[in-house]
Amino acid sequence: MSNYTILIIEDEPTINRIVSNYFLKEKFTVLSALDGFKGLQLFSHNKVDLVCLDIMMPNVNGWDVAKTIRETSNVPIIMMSALSEEEDILKGYSLRVDDYITKPFNPKILVAKVKTLLDRLQNQDFTTQTSGVLEIKGIKINLDTHKVYIENNQIDLSKTEFDLLKYFLEHETKICSRNLLLDEVWGIDVYVEDRIVDTYIKKLRKYLGPKSHYIKTVFGVGYRFEALDE
Repeated sequence: MSNYTILIIEDEPTINRIVSNYFLKEKFTVLSALDGFKGLQLFSHNKVDLVCLDIMMPNVNGWDVAKTIRETSNVPIIMMSALSEEEDILKGYSLRVDDYITKPFNPKILVAKVKTLLDRLQNQDFTTQTSGVLEIKGIKINLDTHKVYIENNQIDLSKTEFDLLKYFLEHETKICSRNLLLDEVWGIDVYVEDRIVDTYIKKLRKYLGPKSHYIKTVFGVGYRFEALDE
């Protein structure tokens, strides 16, 4: 893990220091900021592999930091916040963050989540180096560049959105339960509520536009991707 750089944006000095030390013990390179503005500065001037992001911060809050990062980057983001209401968690995922962990939390759990996410990214990059393009009736995804095109128009997806669409294209007509999609896309070692699948399906349908009907709801079971003749 020594090749990875983690950016921790957390305004509580004690939490920032403790989390930073846990990552340092695991041989990560750690950058840290005590407010959102400084965090964005560090992000823009360094190669960052993953961001651990608090929400309630001075100057620039975590919501705005996530929005700003997503304007230019699909770098993995894990939000860590005392805001534990469902609407807050769903808001985080609507901003295309990759995970949301509520305070108080065990720093070991956060480190484990980061390792799992980065390992999955690394393995994906390795396995798709020469795998080329997936294309089904107006939907094309380039596995090398992680770019997605709908009727030749490029759309920007987060890593999780990309992985979900890729899984659907690779398993056309297969009925996929929410639990299956959680295991295959988010990973068996990552805990998220199964309703998050519905949120991401809704987002994917919006991105797909006229192709949104390809994602079928199988009531009581889950979803099926089926590119029918038009």
